[in-house]
Amino acid sequence: MSETPFKIIATEANFAQSVIDASATQPVLVDFWAPWCGPCRTLMPMLERIADDYAGRFTLAKVNTDEEQRIAGHFGIRSIPTVMLFHGGQVVEQFVGVQPEQAIRALLDKYLAPAEAKAEPPGLVDVASAQIDQRDAGAARETIGQLEAAQADHPALGALRARLAFLETAVAEPDVAALRVRLERDPADAAARHALAAHHALAGDYGTALAEWLELMRRDRRFGDEAARRSLLLAFTVLGEGDELMTAYRRRMASLLH
Repeated sequence: MSETPFKIIATEANFAQSVIDASATQPVLVDFWAPWCGPCRTLMPMLERIADDYAGRFTLAKVNTDEEQRIAGHFGIRSIPTVMLFHGGQVVEQFVGVQPEQAIRALLDKYLAPAEAKAEPPGLVDVASAQIDQRDAGAARETIGQLEAAQADHPALGALRARLAFLETAVAEPDVAALRVRLERDPADAAARHALAAHHALAGDYGTALAEWLELMRRDRRFGDEAARRSLLLAFTVLGEGDELMTAYRRRMASLLH
């Protein structure tokens, strides 16, 4: 085994410091093995793979019992491989022989703090939201891209993407008064109705926006590659599960579709 900061060779000279003392701040998994032991050769790469996956959340220490007989005798090692987990300066878990990898991971997880999620750069959600409010689609698109790169499963991403889609529709037709005039003159003007709904959504008036998109679905379901249906679904993402408006319009949309 090549040594790293979290994979070490434990000897009589360093055991007290590198295992006992070190386990006060971080668990240390000690593998008692010998070169002639067949099961040891099976277990060792498994433990190294787990240590690599956990990336320093615990230390893996290897003890060659042929070379370190006093350590092996002190801990009463009679069969190998024997694996002991040290935590807080003492042995808290142990097993003998090759065990399933999932069982070893479960044993470790009982004593390890949860892995930290990849940190989101400060304030990206707030920045993107403010850029959307300021109708700066280009800047918002860039900030949302940064957030996606930092944390692809961030819970705010769905709503931000939805609001950005509304903004892109709205900035293509920025004159709200003119859109209203167009719609009054021609209620079948699907582009005007869709853009006006997007403006309402951006202003937070989802009741009006949903009503307009549902009406657009009734009149011209195929407009813009089903833009009304897709916009309704995006609005539902912003509103969130359990929202009364979302629940009501989801039922209405389902009735219209079926």
